[in-house]
Amino acid sequence: MEAKTQPAKRSLEGEFERLYYAEVDPEDLAERDPEDLRGAALAQLEFARTFVRGKPKIRAYNPAPSQQGWHSTHTVIEIINDDMPFLVDSVAMEVNRQGLTLHLVVHPVLRTVRKRGGELVALAAPTESSEGELESFMHVEVDRQTDPARLAELETGIAKVLADVRAAV
Repeated sequence: MEAKTQPAKRSLEGEFERLYYAEVDPEDLAERDPEDLRGAALAQLEFARTFVRGKPKIRAYNPAPSQQGWHSTHTVIEIINDDMPFLVDSVAMEVNRQGLTLHLVVHPVLRTVRKRGGELVALAAPTESSEGELESFMHVEVDRQTDPARLAELETGIAKVLADVRAAV
């Protein structure tokens, strides 16, 4: 049984990596270490392994090789959400409201298939499949914040903005 689950996991990881940076300008990534880019994609995938529609997942953290296996000089905000209009602009406005600068936004919208409990089973580009639901995967890099209260404030502010977007849409 273990042999069956491992190739499927690798396949999901490979597909996610292929799609994750597909629409990011290569110049935005040119000076970044390939291992850090891979680590960021895999961290986002791991965060997205479970997700319940209607309940955004948000985390703000400072990745370190000893903990996450990759590094960034910025604070990273990861968001998994149902796809809807105005997500990037709304998150960007909240980041700016909190006095921070955006350094990178990666925002693939993917079609996902999940089990009843929210476990990710498959994903694809929206143009490659009609099966599943559209989900927004956001990776936002901002000025580095080291105070845990500041990281929590980022998460809380973004959660409020996403709730406002959901209510408006």
